[in-house]
Amino acid sequence: MASTSRKKGGYYRHPAFKGLSEKELISVYKLGSINKITPGGTLVKKKEADQTIYLILSGSVKLIINLPGQGEEIAILRQGDCVVEIDFIKQRRSAISTVASEPVTVLALDEQSMNELASKSRLLIYQNLYNLTKQRIHRFIIKGAELAGKNNYFVSRLRTFLRSKSDEYAGSEMIQKMLKSIPRLPMYATKLAVMLRDENIFTTDVVKLASLDPSLVGIVMKTVNSPYYNLPNKVTDFQHAVLLLGFDQVYQLVIADGVRNIMPSSPRFRELQFHSAAVSFIGSEISQLCGIKKTAMLGTIGLLHDIGKSVILLLKKQHPKMSLLIDAMDDASIGALLLKRWGLPDVICQSLRYQYYPDFLPPSDIPEEYQENIAALHIAHLCYEYLKGKDEIELPVAFLGEYMHVLKLPESSLPELVRKKVLPALNKKKKTFPENVKQFFKESESRLIALRSGDGSWGGFS
Repeated sequence: MASTSRKKGGYYRHPAFKGLSEKELISVYKLGSINKITPGGTLVKKKEADQTIYLILSGSVKLIINLPGQGEEIAILRQGDCVVEIDFIKQRRSAISTVASEPVTVLALDEQSMNELASKSRLLIYQNLYNLTKQRIHRFIIKGAELAGKNNYFVSRLRTFLRSKSDEYAGSEMIQKMLKSIPRLPMYATKLAVMLRDENIFTTDVVKLASLDPSLVGIVMKTVNSPYYNLPNKVTDFQHAVLLLGFDQVYQLVIADGVRNIMPSSPRFRELQFHSAAVSFIGSEISQLCGIKKTAMLGTIGLLHDIGKSVILLLKKQHPKMSLLIDAMDDASIGALLLKRWGLPDVICQSLRYQYYPDFLPPSDIPEEYQENIAALHIAHLCYEYLKGKDEIELPVAFLGEYMHVLKLPESSLPELVRKKVLPALNKKKKTFPENVKQFFKESESRLIALRSGDGSWGGFS
């Protein structure tokens, strides 16, 4: 109950009543209603009128923001605080709940009650509420400054940790020895990857060079005619395959086959390879949407970004007694070091090294020459997870806005980007995707459409 030291004439003097006479205070209590709420009860009832003021006379309540699938406490209000329901936050009612954390007593003053007060009393209460709000905002500013200081500290420690970890891996004789045991990519895959260094090379030049390698041509022809693509008619010519699928898809096909040949054939590896293929296709489309010229480069980064995880699977198979140690390895650093040993372009290696930075750090913590690639990979990865069914709130989107700005994407959220840009772009190329990837995009789109209000569609995978 209200503290007796704060009462006068049996009425608790809430800070909102500062300056009111005893007579005015009695009038307020007569016009308002005293509500008692048990722990777990909701303070604000939907049936109650707008513009109601709830003055907490005793106890405390929690403000809970209702996120998808969970509620998160954002503040605690105690004796002397207030909760105000007014028209401009009406739309937020379903998003924020006010729940008693212990027995609570409040005085509720609705709009009609306030209007019945003498104008002097009403004006004084509003002035006091204004002052209380200023004090609360000041407390939030101080608290925000404290949290910002802690955040800067942790970011600095994290940045130092990530960089030192990468350097330690590069200098570790044990890790370098382990990486030597990993077979190299087939010559045809390495040859195509190295071609990406030449910014002036044309697609026709690459096709011409690739067609001179029988093993490369054989891989493409075998795969394009397999159930992997499920094309209605057999393709008999390499040039036809390139025209049908597009150079970027053929290129990714070759790299994926090269990786598949050196990694263990296990359910976990196949899962990683599918994930990488989907991220690769999404990354390529995002790069085109942003006007990035080298879409094959982005596709390759997407295709190889989890190579470190595949290496860890292989190392565990080669060194079963060291599984616990190998599981603790940083797959991003491992993947970057392996690609460096394979002689792949540095931009691909560094993109793998920095791939987890966007989860915790802004673009400014990534070297400028890699920011665009990392942003595209990060957003492609988020799109994939969103298409799998995760809510945006479950994903590492703390710096999403900054990374979308790097790519000059105007969308304000991940769902908007997927709906307006990514799925329509993927839909245009659906015939060139492997059957399992095509099915994944189709099912993802169907689920998202079902979740939307109305029956709008985005083009449709079929």
